[in-house]
Amino acid sequence: MAAFTIPNTSLAVGAHTFGPLAATNFQAATITVDRTVTGGLNSLTPTSVLDARLEWSPDGTTWNPLTEAATTGGTILDVRGQPRTTWSLGYNSSGVPGTQTRAVITVGGPSNIEVAGSLTTA
Repeated sequence: MAAFTIPNTSLAVGAHTFGPLAATNFQAATITVDRTVTGGLNSLTPTSVLDARLEWSPDGTTWNPLTEAATTGGTILDVRGQPRTTWSLGYNSSGVPGTQTRAVITVGGPSNIEVAGSLTTA
């Protein structure tokens, strides 16, 4: 397993790349974002959008999509009615032939979003 820490940082509107992370023939990749940091998703309105895309590369130059999803600002409740503290996007397969993975986070909305989290492979 390999991991890349996404430090607490303010992301302006637009795309931001985290990684790459060396991961030969990995079977799973996950990006996790802490929703509770000051200025993070839980403190914003639903007009703030965080889109995450996981990508893999055979050579570090050509990048291919694995999966993509988005979440919005505001408090999101889990099935027990408790506020979610993290948001994750994951990909599982029988093996990705790539040698690297990375996450591309795109911020949309009226303002910056504070993030902290991780990118991991297994």
